[in-house]
Amino acid sequence: MMKLLRFRDLEYFIAIAEHGSFSRAAEACGISQPTLSAQLRRMEELLGLTLVERRHGAATVTAEGSEVLSAAREIMDSFYRVQRTTSGDGILLGRPVRFGVLPTIAPYFAPRFLGMLAALNEDSNIDFVEDKTDALELAVGGDSLDFAITATLPRVQSLVALPLAEERLVAVSTAPLPSPATVDDLTGPLLLMQEGHCFREVVSEAIRRARARDLEALTTRIGPSSFATLLSLVRSGMGQTIMPEPFVRENHAAMAGLHTALLEPAGEGRQLQLIVRRGRERYRDVQRLADASMRALLPDAAAA
Repeated sequence: MMKLLRFRDLEYFIAIAEHGSFSRAAEACGISQPTLSAQLRRMEELLGLTLVERRHGAATVTAEGSEVLSAAREIMDSFYRVQRTTSGDGILLGRPVRFGVLPTIAPYFAPRFLGMLAALNEDSNIDFVEDKTDALELAVGGDSLDFAITATLPRVQSLVALPLAEERLVAVSTAPLPSPATVDDLTGPLLLMQEGHCFREVVSEAIRRARARDLEALTTRIGPSSFATLLSLVRSGMGQTIMPEPFVRENHAAMAGLHTALLEPAGEGRQLQLIVRRGRERYRDVQRLADASMRALLPDAAAA
């Protein structure tokens, strides 16, 4: 009877590759080092390949092993996706997690949230990407991301949004501003994010609703893709801008020397959302992720 690879073989091999040590990999897998070594030898014999080189207590994946490792990880990822889809108790945590976040949210959200997620995820791997709304929605819908943090209701019908927090808008200028400020108080030119960023759409809608001035006449054609570049342009005297309040609040050094004021009316801003595949909003783990996301978006004192 032909011997076949087992799922456990792949888990052990991946553990050796990630830890670079048989002893640490054995400890992580909850087995003895001799058992782990025997399992790897069995896998190498079945494949007819040397997967790992052992030198001075270190374990290094060979060139042939790297190809097998890549395939093994794909198989593991597929297995987890099946488990997540069919699990009745809504398990997402305790295994590799991938999520996405908008670039205009990540600077003040990701550092806090990653720490909270690490504690929830029992030290399993965590990957996150920054991308625009459309790309994040497609990735969550296609299950290449477990969830994403966005700022608009999803357009993809297979997705559902859990509300997290409302962000107010803040005017930023090199010149003093009244507090609070309105769109009329911004004498322009007004610098906005690059076309395609949802935050540009949020600010543009606020300007249109104010009906103070023509949007095209007020805004510039310069469109940076990051808040850091936006602030550097304001600081150089090229115009004023509007930013989300949490970014302004969390980046004291970046805002040094600039004048800021909350923008009125208070209802202008954006609603941050956690988006997941429809049906998963009832998962216990998704609710835990949403709670952690909300805490990560709070000011320091409130999040403690």
